[in-house]
Amino acid sequence: MSTADRRVGFVGLGHMGSAMAARLLEAGYDVTVWSRTPSKADELCARGATRGEGPEDAIATGLVFSMLSNEDAMRAVFTGERLRAAPDGFVHVGHATVSPGAAAGFDRLAREHGCHYLSAPVLGRPDAVAAGRMTVLASGDPGTLAAVTPVLEAMGKRVWDFGPAVDAAPTVKIAANYLIVHALQALAESVTLLEGSGIDTGKFVEVINDSIFPGPVYGGYGRAIATSTYTPPGFTTTLGHKDLMLAIRAAETLGVELPTGAVLREVFESAIEHVGEDLDWACVAEITRRRATEPLTN
Repeated sequence: MSTADRRVGFVGLGHMGSAMAARLLEAGYDVTVWSRTPSKADELCARGATRGEGPEDAIATGLVFSMLSNEDAMRAVFTGERLRAAPDGFVHVGHATVSPGAAAGFDRLAREHGCHYLSAPVLGRPDAVAAGRMTVLASGDPGTLAAVTPVLEAMGKRVWDFGPAVDAAPTVKIAANYLIVHALQALAESVTLLEGSGIDTGKFVEVINDSIFPGPVYGGYGRAIATSTYTPPGFTTTLGHKDLMLAIRAAETLGVELPTGAVLREVFESAIEHVGEDLDWACVAEITRRRATEPLTN
């Protein structure tokens, strides 16, 4: 596999995928894009991308990056039939957050058809991608990673190599998202406490971002929670719940206890039902707010 001709494919054009594909265009790559919703490719094609009529057109480039919504969507796109028809040495770089077991399965299927699979989940919201601040967590065959690293570096600020085990990077990503879930709930509880005291929560968010918790999580999500601003979503409640469940199930597989997992699961499921499944996942804070002002019921 070579990236010398700078031809690549990109499959999955949601908020993150579109931003990542745009970075590749800006870096001078010839990008063939495909989405299950054709209109999502319009803006990228207007900027110079080639529209794929199906995933086969992206696969034909020999190197495809995917940012699909979940592992079931990945299985539906990267089938054995399509891998059999792929060019020699075909490489699929999977950016979605999937279970460690699913990553191992994608790697196994790729090898069965003479192809390569690399795990490369990412950290960062679409605005971070656009600004070149995305972080890539990678694991899998060292030679494959070395070959695609220049392309990954065109999309983000740093590529972290977690070794040859293809399930390693997905495990790191799951742990990182589990940490963010805790940050959302911690912010929700602290902001609700201050609201009960009539204190300026916006100033509180500024203080923590300027001192103990600088960065996009407590800053960006803190402002969203303080102002109850959950649109447009950078990452939806439904996707947040999916990633939370990946952490809970990974812990069960490993025999590791996550004491707060059940509580967080109940908060997310309540938010999906009562607040909004397609809002930004920071909206889970509304569950804590409501429980602070409404009578508790059994």
